[in-house]
Amino acid sequence: MQEVASDPADPWLLYRLAWTANRMERPDVALQAAMAAWTMEPSNEWFLAEYIRALRSLDMYDEILDCADLVRGGGVCRYYLADCERELGVHPSESMEYLLEAAGFEDDSACADACIWLAVLAQGLSEGDSSLLLAARAVELMPDEDFYRCFLAERLAESGDLAGAREQLHRLRLGGGTGYSYWRATAALAEAEGDLHRNVWALRRARTARTCPESGRDLGWALYFIGREALRTGETSMARRWLWESRLLGDTSEVFVHRSDSLLELLYEFENQTPDGV
Repeated sequence: MQEVASDPADPWLLYRLAWTANRMERPDVALQAAMAAWTMEPSNEWFLAEYIRALRSLDMYDEILDCADLVRGGGVCRYYLADCERELGVHPSESMEYLLEAAGFEDDSACADACIWLAVLAQGLSEGDSSLLLAARAVELMPDEDFYRCFLAERLAESGDLAGAREQLHRLRLGGGTGYSYWRATAALAEAEGDLHRNVWALRRARTARTCPESGRDLGWALYFIGREALRTGETSMARRWLWESRLLGDTSEVFVHRSDSLLELLYEFENQTPDGV
């Protein structure tokens, strides 16, 4: 924000502010910055994407639909439009039809991009098999795109195909994958395997890769679950440590904070009422 204040005419500074504000769940800030950047360069779909993302966070669906004629091709803007049309019950959904058509393009990059956004949309409809098949197709077409492979690994883990998820993560490791999406996928595999400790370990690294409310929320829930399990098994010292850390990762609007606080209160009450020497 200081950089933008010192050079408000630089659209890329405005874009970076919008990108960061969106991930920090400050869509009000992101909306203004993205609109300013996009006004300067109306043909830049990166700027438009952050503008639409902010509109989506603010539930400004009519304004999103007003952008429909400005979106060219596929990409994340097309996904936001398709998701908005679905949310509003628009039928037929022009953006969904575009993505379905693009999934058959001969251009590998355009086809893969359409497949991955269709996979995200299918996931939202609980169409697990379709989501997996589309994600696998995207990875097949563009094997060097880490985001596609991370998404596939996460979906495989959630579907119970642990061997398939491990294979995708192994390929990512060989390619040097250490980003936010990689650690989220690693955490998803650990959770599917029932390994609470490795799940927390991976989510700590995800939070290091991107410190934002989403990564804090994910880690906060993981710490709550491992703290609750420790409490059940009588490991009160570790339970206290994990639950205390969990409650520090969010404010009072977060459910995991309230639940961690409740367990801590029960723990303190139990310890205070336990006779000495017991």
